[in-house]
Parts: sequence; structure tokens; C-alpha cells
Amino acid sequence: MMQLLQSTRKILATSLFIPALVFADIGNIFEQTGVGNIERDNDALEAAKGVNILLYDTLNTGNGRIAVNFLDDSNLRLTEHSRVLIDEVIYDPNPSKSKMTMKFAMGTARFTSGKLGLVNKANIDIQTPTASIGIRGTDFTTTVDELGRSLVILLPDANGDSSGEIVVSNQAGEVTLTEAYQATMVSTIDTLPAKPVTITNISVAMIDNMFIVNPPAEVQRQQEEQQNENSSNNILDADFLEFNDLEQDYLDENELEYTELDRDLLDVDFLQDLLEIIEEADLLTRKKSSGGFESVDIVGTLPGFDKDTQYQTIVEDNGKVWFYREVTGIISIRLVQDANARIQTITDEKESIITMGDGESISIIIRQTN
Repeated sequence: MMQLLQSTRKILATSLFIPALVFADIGNIFEQTGVGNIERDNDALEAAKGVNILLYDTLNTGNGRIAVNFLDDSNLRLTEHSRVLIDEVIYDPNPSKSKMTMKFAMGTARFTSGKLGLVNKANIDIQTPTASIGIRGTDFTTTVDELGRSLVILLPDANGDSSGEIVVSNQAGEVTLTEAYQATMVSTIDTLPAKPVTITNISVAMIDNMFIVNPPAEVQRQQEEQQNENSSNNILDADFLEFNDLEQDYLDENELEYTELDRDLLDVDFLQDLLEIIEEADLLTRKKSSGGFESVDIVGTLPGFDKDTQYQTIVEDNGKVWFYREVTGIISIRLVQDANARIQTITDEKESIITMGDGESISIIIRQTN
């Protein structure tokens, strides 16, 4: 009888304890500036300093920034125009049973895992529209653009060494970032993450400055003066896709030199340019290995991602050509390389026609409306 009573008490204690772990406050906003809100139970709450964060909250920034500290001392920092869903956070007395899952939908975020050991890093999963980021390190950034393409950069520790490892995976496979400032990007959920490249001419101080929520008054004043003096010579005026050396040194040496980074330490827009540069470099590599369109007669779209048709077109090693489009829905078409096909896509904005061979044997018509 005594043993049965002890077992019953144990079950009751567990039943009472777990809800507190799952549904209690899991963190709070410790820095905030500009415009931002928290979506909670169909309500929009102001993202103000000191506000507690709950499970299933969605954090949004407009023209503002937010910094969140979780109970395990992990930090999440969001720059302007970002969106993150706090999907699942469980703190268990046994760290191996704890879990943290977040979904990065848009913008640029920096995540630093906690130092208290409440959650095993293997149980931390950060998801984007095109990839899953497995944490074996402590510090990284991710940028998600309007097309869902994802850029991931592993950051160093306090000594400048790698903070661990990051595994970036999706339905097509995975790559592992093991060195400080290694980066990869993912175009679609079914496209293999790009071969990792190392970004040079960047420092911890630059990354720290990039994610400052409230810069010191002196830094802010200097920044405003510099912007006024150089308003006609902005970094964004440069065309970083005119980067002819991508076909040579940087792919061969696994390095990507981005010498403009020190132009504006608080400007994160360069990550969008960096995303496109890495994608362009990856496409060049794949074209070399697969022959690109040189071995296939395709008219109406460009190799890789075409901004006009918004199709991602890849000539695969298995003898097929894959057409993938993710706008208002997903279109995924695979055809053998010697197919004679015509793909007509009609949307609210425009119409595009892609032709393989003479286009006479197969006719595919897709109407897609909002």
C-alpha cells in the first residue's frame, strides 16, 4: 500500500510540474528600440522592454530592433523587418529532455545558445522556410529574404575560434559549418545547401555592432554624421553581383572576400547582398559540374534562380531537369533532359513560357492566382 501511495504521489507531482515548465514565461525583452510587436492569441502587443515572452509568441519588428533573453540565458536578437515564431521551448530538470524550436520567417536574427546548460544544444532546432539549422555551436546569424532563401553564418567565440558547429539541412541534404565566419545559403527546401565559404575581412566587433539595439550616443552621432557626408556614396549603390572573381579564387580557395564590410558597421543590408553572392557562386559551381544549360536546350528562363520567371532551374546529375517555383504556392516539375516540353505559367502579375527542345510533345499550363 505504501509503495502504491508513493507511486501515485510521483505521478501527481510530475503532472503538476510539466505544465509549469511548458507554459510559464520563457524569457523577456531586455532591449528594444523602434517599432515592434508580439502576436499572442490573435492580439498584437507592444514589444516593449521588460515584456515577458510566452510559448507560441511571434516576434515582429518593423523599423525597430528587439533583443530577448531566455531562461537558459540564450539570446535572440532581431534587426529591422524580422519575424520569428517561438514554437516550442521546454525546460526539464534533465537537460537532455529540454527542447527549443524557433521558426525564422523573415529578416535577420542572431542566436546565441545559453550558458546555463538547461538545454542540450542537440535539442535546439532553428527552422527557416528552406532549411533546418541544427545547433552544435553557440553563436550564429541567419538572414531570410522575401523569397524564403536563407543565409547562415557561424560566428566565433570570444577568442576568435569557431563557436562549435552548425548543421544546415533540408530535403536535399545537409552541410556542416565548422569554422568561424563560414557561411552557406539555401535557395529552396529541395535544393542542396550551398558549399560552405569563409567570409574574410570581418570581425567580432563588426557583428556585435550590426546587432546593437540601442547604440551609444557617441556612436549614433558619428553614424548620422557619416551618413550625411556619404549620402551620395552609399554601399547599396554598388552592384555586388558584378563580382567576376567568383569563378576563380574564392570558389577554389573556399574563401569569400567582402571588403566593403567595414564601410558601415551598423548596416545589415550587406547580408542580403552576401546571400545573392553565395547563391551565384554556388550556381557557378553547379553549372561546372552539371553542364548548366549547355547540355540542355532550355529557352525562357535562366540557370539557377531567375528573378523574372521566379523559377529555380537545376540540371540534375540523374538526367533530369528540375523547375521549382514558390510564390503563392509551390510548383515543382521534373522532366528528362531530352524532353520536348512547354511550360506556361500564368499569374496575376505576368505570364512566362519556358521551352525545352522544340516544346511540341508536352504542354504544361499552370494558372496561379492570389
